Amino acid sequence: MTVYFLSRTPAALRLDGAYAGIIDDIPRRIEAEEGAEVFVEAVPSDDRLPVNFMFGAKFLAAPPSCCAVYRAGGDVAVEFVRYEHKRTDLAPICQTRFCGNLVTLCRMGGIMLCVDRPDGSYALSELGERFSGAVFSEGAVAGMPVLCIAASGALAILSERGEVVFCNAVKSYSLGNMLGVTVAFDSCAGIVGECNYGYDGAKFTLVSGRSAETRPVAEEVRHFAFFESVLARADAAKYLVPELRPRAAELKDYLGGYVRVVVPPQKFYNLTGEDKGVGLAYPEGKNLFRVRYYAVDCQDGLIANIREVGC
Repeated sequence: MTVYFLSRTPAALRLDGAYAGIIDDIPRRIEAEEGAEVFVEAVPSDDRLPVNFMFGAKFLAAPPSCCAVYRAGGDVAVEFVRYEHKRTDLAPICQTRFCGNLVTLCRMGGIMLCVDRPDGSYALSELGERFSGAVFSEGAVAGMPVLCIAASGALAILSERGEVVFCNAVKSYSLGNMLGVTVAFDSCAGIVGECNYGYDGAKFTLVSGRSAETRPVAEEVRHFAFFESVLARADAAKYLVPELRPRAAELKDYLGGYVRVVVPPQKFYNLTGEDKGVGLAYPEGKNLFRVRYYAVDCQDGLIANIREVGC
């Protein structure tokens, strides 16, 4: 079994106590016996704490929150996505009163939002590291009060009942009869989405949305841009030969509910001989994804056929 290790933060990788190199967004590969257990530790390059676990069948069935696991055939990719800060004591960031609720954003290991409600109940939600510099501002959507917790690139919204009713990455937002947000997708073509949500005081419901690409892409990555365009519901038809464009609306159902487009490992290209292949990640459980590989055939730089490829 081939195992690939990646990390969103550069980190030193240790396997069974032995130093195995630095990992980042470029995978480090090892070969492991099927059913074997390996002690894995990643030590981040900043001041956060290392993470460790015993890699084996139990890990693969239920990965911890520090990792995202992608399985493709008999191979596995383990991505370290989260490291805890060393400081675990309570450190308030900002605090306010909103509709009778005492709302506190603080660091307590991670970035936490604590809400003490007028009836004596409370709620504690982890918002994530991206909210470390967030600020509060009151507003209204559809005439109902909301508290916005806005950070650079992210937004959370608290209802007047003290419940987190929205939390997502956003470039910008606006309040009014609806909540409007602009979202930047991690994509070759710089896809940007504009979404409008209705609000009933308890939840937000998507009313409308549109996505558009903001930059051209190089020929060698156009097949990646195509699958990203399908995922973001942008104009994927322009990547197809003219006779296939009327069927572009069928692509999402044909490809299914994938949530990420990934670059296949070199092993895929060596085994299949494909030069225009991509991996599509489908959720199978918490922090667990199954990767299916697809390849495209092109005519005059446009996609004429899409094939699932076993590996």
